[in-house]
Amino acid sequence: SDWLHVPGSACRPNSSNSLEATEADIDGDIKESASLKVTNDINDEEGDGDDDGILASDEECEYEDDDYELTSLADNANPPKSAYGSPFNPCTWRPKERLRCFILLTLSLLFALGLAYQSDQNSSVSTLLGKLKGGQGSHPPPGAIGVGHASYDTLHSSHVDELDARLTLYRHRATGAEFLAFVPDILQNGPGSSGGNLRNSGDEDGGYDPKPDKVFGVAFRTKPESSTGVPHILEHSVLCGSQKYPSRDPFAYLLKGSLQTFLNAMTYPDRTVYPVASRNRADFRNLMDVYLDAVFHPRAVEDEGWWVLRQEGWRYDVADSDDDPNNNDDDGNEGEWTATSPGERVPFVYKGVVYSEMKGAYSDPEDYMDRVTQSLLFPDNAYFYDSGGDPAVIPTLTREEFVAFYKKYYHPTNARLFVAGDESDVYHALSAADHYMTPMGYNPESRKDSVISYQQRKFSKPLSQRKPFAVAPSDDGNESSEGFMLCITWLLNTQPLSPMMELAWVVLDELLLGKSTSPLDKILRDSGLGEELIGGGLDNELLQSTFAVGMRGVKNREDIGTLEELILNTLHDLDSNGFTEDDIASSLNTIEFSLREGGGGLRGMEVFLGALTKWNYDLSPKDALVYEDALKELKDEIERTGSNTFQQMIRDFLLTNNHRVILELYPSTTLEAEKLQDEKIQAKRAQSKMNDKEYENVIEEGKTLKKLQAEEESSEVIASNPRLSISDIDKSPIEYPIEVEEDAFGSGIRLITHEVASSGIAYVNFGMDVSMIPYEDIELFPALISLMNEAGTSDMSDSEFRNYIGKVSGGVDASLQIISVKPTGWDDESKVLPGVNMLTMLFVGGKCTSDKISDLFDIFQKVLEDIDFENSHDIVRNALKSKLSSTKSSIASRGHSFVNTRIRGRYSVRN
Repeated sequence: SDWLHVPGSACRPNSSNSLEATEADIDGDIKESASLKVTNDINDEEGDGDDDGILASDEECEYEDDDYELTSLADNANPPKSAYGSPFNPCTWRPKERLRCFILLTLSLLFALGLAYQSDQNSSVSTLLGKLKGGQGSHPPPGAIGVGHASYDTLHSSHVDELDARLTLYRHRATGAEFLAFVPDILQNGPGSSGGNLRNSGDEDGGYDPKPDKVFGVAFRTKPESSTGVPHILEHSVLCGSQKYPSRDPFAYLLKGSLQTFLNAMTYPDRTVYPVASRNRADFRNLMDVYLDAVFHPRAVEDEGWWVLRQEGWRYDVADSDDDPNNNDDDGNEGEWTATSPGERVPFVYKGVVYSEMKGAYSDPEDYMDRVTQSLLFPDNAYFYDSGGDPAVIPTLTREEFVAFYKKYYHPTNARLFVAGDESDVYHALSAADHYMTPMGYNPESRKDSVISYQQRKFSKPLSQRKPFAVAPSDDGNESSEGFMLCITWLLNTQPLSPMMELAWVVLDELLLGKSTSPLDKILRDSGLGEELIGGGLDNELLQSTFAVGMRGVKNREDIGTLEELILNTLHDLDSNGFTEDDIASSLNTIEFSLREGGGGLRGMEVFLGALTKWNYDLSPKDALVYEDALKELKDEIERTGSNTFQQMIRDFLLTNNHRVILELYPSTTLEAEKLQDEKIQAKRAQSKMNDKEYENVIEEGKTLKKLQAEEESSEVIASNPRLSISDIDKSPIEYPIEVEEDAFGSGIRLITHEVASSGIAYVNFGMDVSMIPYEDIELFPALISLMNEAGTSDMSDSEFRNYIGKVSGGVDASLQIISVKPTGWDDESKVLPGVNMLTMLFVGGKCTSDKISDLFDIFQKVLEDIDFENSHDIVRNALKSKLSSTKSSIASRGHSFVNTRIRGRYSVRN
């Protein structure tokens, strides 16, 4: 059963748990796309998991801080040593040693200051101290743990075992900005710390890549004060040119001339985040500087950037000649109304990037339901407003409000900065941020005004609401066949939850909805009351957590009440009878596995965004990233009380909690036309209040904007955009250790092994070429995949089999890949593939700890040979209903994807 197993080795899947076949793999070879996690113990001589090195001066002794629990590095069982092996921790020395050390250090300090003064009499005291501490004006000593900097205080620094990394939290002395540094163990004193090249296949260590992506980010707590969408519009606007990089769209230049691995910005309900990532050091520093200049010196809030709000937010524009106010294209093309007589005014419509984006968001029924629910659930705090913007409210945003919001919240005192990389990356990021932030000074009001308050439970009874959502009429002109929607959403906490309770809720969410056999999920799907589950269960990314569950595609209005009753009755039943030991063990193992494995994306990005779930609310960012103590506490609690822990949570947080919203959406074939008419009336009313001069200003502003958008930027502006030189790019290829063995063990199977440092987790994909299946039968594959992923076996029910998978593995998943391959001799990359040669692969993939590899292959065998087809009709039916429902609902908000699919249809095998 372990014939594919190579100890310490595994095939690593990509994010979709399947191997990637490239178009060049015409001979059937499957090459994989891997995400590496490499450990390095070069400097861990003591074997304690901590890098051994000289302490930075800010970390030597324990001290108190109002916001964070600080831990002294003197508390380590094995105190760090200097490069000469002697203890270097004054906090642990005997009194005589301390006195002797103090005298020597004092004399050395005076001598060094004297030398520094003689060499540079004009240097400031902070610069001199920076030179002594590895601060401003010098690089930190090689191998130093926790980089010190003269412009920052170190609030906390410790090794985090869960992340195999060191976290250091700084506070900027001039502004109070907080800065979190994440240095993975493999980069502390390792090959990447000096900025060296990536390893290649010629290195002794087997070709591992020692340099994960470098990540930098800035986040501001942006508390919405209305639904004008100003946080969202600012997120777009600050990236439309800055003081140092005045290009109208530096994004476009960075995408073309950068080696970035992530380049974006995100607006949350209470924060705005600007992260970037790259593996190239020069590129990373360019990106960092562009983002710092963008957020602290944007043109959008200066007079010269008047046009940015008009382009990115909203503006009046001349209506198209067909008087269609739904045309929100920003191309400025022909077809506009023109006045036919003096004094006649042409009609206006609303346009703008964010305005159009949010119209699309509000046309998606589930998205709209989430936004309405949030507003109803949080009547008294900032979550009442839509930070993304309500299309009906966005046109009320003024230029003055736009600028005032920026000045209020985009201040370093209200900023949280992050860097992931080696020690030189940390030091450079600290210095770069210091350069931008210091001139802006300290503004305590910026941080104070942005605080998010808790919404208290105040409903004496659940709040029920009905709202329409837009649908198209059916083909015969009658009412749409789109069903009703119902979702129940609870507000869970009115104060911070304990780490154990937070983790318990993650496990309870898995118990209720995590698998197709989870009780709440299964009962709702099997009820036939709706087509698809909605709500998403637990949402714990904001200050307060919520839990939501419901269904879409409810055919009859009368079934809405039945569905609500079924949800509550199921929770009452679980409160009374609890969960089985297998249910709990499976769900707990699934969550523990995911915690230890990580998300599988850019690790630094995950750490940054994860830390903000606590850090944004003035809590320790580390608390969002550690889990071992909470996991042990939860396991002990389950060992002591069994299912009672989760039963009590259902009772206290759900059944007896009246602060919940019951939202029903009903289909309306007239709502879209009504909204367009309201939009037209709103624009007409606004125009009627304009005098002639104001009207002419709008017309001229629109013409100026279109002219600005059309003209090419000057060579000076283009030259200001950062760029890489050939010398900045590492020419050494990264070669991963992949071995291919044909006819492995005489089985006739090709075995691909890829050794990675994966924390003892083996990733296995078993792929079968099913290209011989007739084309007409390919449409049956989705149903087959659903059965392989949800059904039981001949000796286990679906619930029992899925619990067994959850207990012994990190998950097993079947998937299908249909890949167009190149004909022999096809060497022109610019040509479109003819699409007549296809490779169809069925994959069964899974992951487990190395000691469970035999169990994993047993599961593979059952999935491939022993699925119970006879008793699985409901699974196929529910899968088809869910697919149909999600496809129908996505047409309005994602119509472009269907157009793209239609265009690509000509490349199908039916040419």
